[in-house]
Amino acid sequence: MPGRLLHTRTPLLAAVAACFCAGVLSGEEITYEKHVRPILKTHCFHCHGEGAELQGELDLRLRRLIAQGGESGAAIVAGDPQASLLLRRVRSGEMPPEDVKLRPTNDEIAVIERWIAAGAIAS
Repeated sequence: MPGRLLHTRTPLLAAVAACFCAGVLSGEEITYEKHVRPILKTHCFHCHGEGAELQGELDLRLRRLIAQGGESGAAIVAGDPQASLLLRRVRSGEMPPEDVKLRPTNDEIAVIERWIAAGAIAS
């Protein structure tokens, strides 16, 4: 039953994300709390923030924790999307893992990239 509930919510979540990202891509200043955190909460927090154990010792719940990083080092390099491990892994499809059905959209990935490029502003 939980799988069926998630399946029925997937189109709704995608529609909300599309509306959200459309506004952000129009030129609004992107911040972690308002724009990036909701994307990461949807796609990443189940392994990197809300579970009993943080995968890779990476906590994505706060901007400062993302910069601190985990076992692989800093997840972002403010101002340099190409050097940011978080963006590289999401863009390559390595993250979220293949067994996670709800994938970040291209617009959501673009929001994360713009946030990093603009200096990874916290709030």
